[in-house]
Amino acid sequence: MAGFAAAAVEYVGFNGTGQIRTVWGYGDQYRADLGCLTAAGLWTADDSRCDIFDAVRFNASTFTLASSAGPCRVLGAEFTCAKGNEGYYFGLWPWGNSIAGVECLRWGQYGLMASSGRNPPLATDPPQEIHLTSYIEEGKYVWLAFGKVEGVSNH
Repeated sequence: MAGFAAAAVEYVGFNGTGQIRTVWGYGDQYRADLGCLTAAGLWTADDSRCDIFDAVRFNASTFTLASSAGPCRVLGAEFTCAKGNEGYYFGLWPWGNSIAGVECLRWGQYGLMASSGRNPPLATDPPQEIHLTSYIEEGKYVWLAFGKVEGVSNH
């Protein structure tokens, strides 16, 4: 798929360091990696703009996230990382309609994400905000997963 991220990604649990990847799919039927998040928590398909995030696991299903821009949280419905953000406790999506075998981020009872821009962005597009979907956005909705990327230092 031209214009989309083509990184070789190993999806790992939300713990330690890695990239936050945007993954489209359903169960074990199909899966496509459609980019990543920048330090500010913006969605991009340009792998050179991906940031490395720190995930601190507190128990089997609760964790915090931080990037070089600061702690991450959902503000309103928008995912954001910035200095001054209070650390937010994210959870794991517990239901089977996400990506089989991949831990997907959950905020409250929500997890599926989209953008008000192009879904997904092209690699040539500037990074764009990502938020919990309201199901009016056009294009593909994505899950946020934690990944290690081949050839990228994850620390």
